[in-house]
Parts: sequence; C-alpha cells; structure tokens
Amino acid sequence: MVCEEAIDSLDGPIIRVGAPFTPIPFSLESTYLPGAHDIIDAVHRVMEYSWG
Repeated sequence: MVCEEAIDSLDGPIIRVGAPFTPIPFSLESTYLPGAHDIIDAVHRVMEYSWG
C-alpha cells in the first residue's frame, strides 16, 4: 500500500523483511522466520540510504 500510494514521498527504498520465497519445512520454520535482528538490520540499511 505504501508503494502504491506514497512512492513519491519516500526518501529511501522499501525493504522487505520476511522469510525467503521458497518452501520451508515446518520443522525448520522458526529458523527462517525474521526476528528482531533482521528488522534492525533493515532499518539500518534504510537509514544509511536516506542519510548516509
């Protein structure tokens, strides 16, 4: 929705934080799901792009 409605207002790229686009065995699901560290890394990448 952000990309569709406000793409011209963004100062940095939209970064997707999520599991890879591949089938994941249920037993390994927790290994592939994003955690707090993944979100923090994405925020740092956006901030480096915007003000770096």
